[in-house]
Amino acid sequence: MPAKKKISQVQAAEQVESAPGDEVKEQIIKLRTELDRIKSREGVIGYILRASTSAVVDIKDPSKIIDYAVLSASALESAESLSETFGLGEVCNIVVEGANLKALLLTINEHRISIFMEKNVDHTSIYKELT
Repeated sequence: MPAKKKISQVQAAEQVESAPGDEVKEQIIKLRTELDRIKSREGVIGYILRASTSAVVDIKDPSKIIDYAVLSASALESAESLSETFGLGEVCNIVVEGANLKALLLTINEHRISIFMEKNVDHTSIYKELT
């Protein structure tokens, strides 16, 4: 198994700075501010914010970054594929729920967002705040 690479918050911030276009940077900064506020809630584990050329990862347990990134990408791709196969239209958001944890995955202005939380956290209120 390959070694897990840890991404520091400084590296994540540098990735945001390398994002093209002022409008995209402003959108990312606005989303990060909102996501940081959401992350401070009890039971929220962290988030991944992906733009076309950058990503910001803020997970409380850095040893889980790769696991959450794979879950995030796989779940969104699967939902989009299933939606296309069954003619369901554009995927707005999905919730993946396990025995103890769940993830809210959505797209806002071409930015993919994944928020990881304990199962008892109200994901619908988080969704409403972001959209």
